[in-house]
Amino acid sequence: MIPAVRRTLLAMGWLLVIVVLALGGAGIVAQWSHPPGTSARAELTWQGDRDVAPSLDAAQVNLQAIAGQVDRLAVLARGALAAMTADDQGPFTAALTEGGDTARSIQSASAALRVDLLALPGGRAADSIGYGGNLLGRRAAMLTALESTEGLASSWARLTAGSVKVSDLIARLTDHDLTVAAAAAEGRAADYEAALATLARAAGMLDDATAIRDQLANATDVSTLDAWLSRNRRYDAALVTLYSALRDSGGIVNDTVREAYREESAARAVLPPDTRGLVLIVADIGRGGLNQAVIAIEQARGRLNLALQALVPVEGAAP
Repeated sequence: MIPAVRRTLLAMGWLLVIVVLALGGAGIVAQWSHPPGTSARAELTWQGDRDVAPSLDAAQVNLQAIAGQVDRLAVLARGALAAMTADDQGPFTAALTEGGDTARSIQSASAALRVDLLALPGGRAADSIGYGGNLLGRRAAMLTALESTEGLASSWARLTAGSVKVSDLIARLTDHDLTVAAAAAEGRAADYEAALATLARAAGMLDDATAIRDQLANATDVSTLDAWLSRNRRYDAALVTLYSALRDSGGIVNDTVREAYREESAARAVLPPDTRGLVLIVADIGRGGLNQAVIAIEQARGRLNLALQALVPVEGAAP
């Protein structure tokens, strides 16, 4: 009886030892099952993270500086669009000039930062052994953020080219109206030769405006502008006919002059009262295409700022 009890107790004791060893082994396996690159085994990537972190911090500061430039570019884009139809073209020209410099600076800084980031660990699968996941994630996030700046230079180039065309068109049409008014004043003073010479200059301005119109027609509806140009050409031609008839008659009103007066009155009746409506029409034509460039810049700005917000702020960096 006693030997049987002893055998039972001995068996239970060995079973207990086996269970303890099994649990201990499981603990060891669990402890060593955490792969490098995770927070559970931070000691394995500590040295690599320590070596690379300063370079990543510097890269993030540079990325924040680029984001500030993109913010400025968005402000300049909206400002250029708003100033396009202003009488004073100084702010418009200044916005285009500064915007061009800013866009080129963004492109250059982004390219340099991309080279720096690509030179850091994280491009190979083996890098996950020697560097922490958080560090590699920061690098990947900054590279993704830089993608937002791609195409900004071309967007600004489209904005500049389109807005300059529209601004030139408005200037030509405004100068045309002022020139025709000057010709009319010379005609009323019976200086018909001078009036005809002035009208010839006005016709050249309409030709220039039509050439710009042809370029804009590739991207926008110019039917209203066409109507305006047609009516002004008709009126200019009527004035040329009238002043030519008066010059030939020596200022005497004959049948030819009377017919010319009738055509001048009819052509003047369908003219717009002033150029304010035309400025708005042309501005709308320009904004129809230029808005796309402004929207592209705003979208890039938003994506870049969202990416920066997801990154841990660098101590001492500007907000």
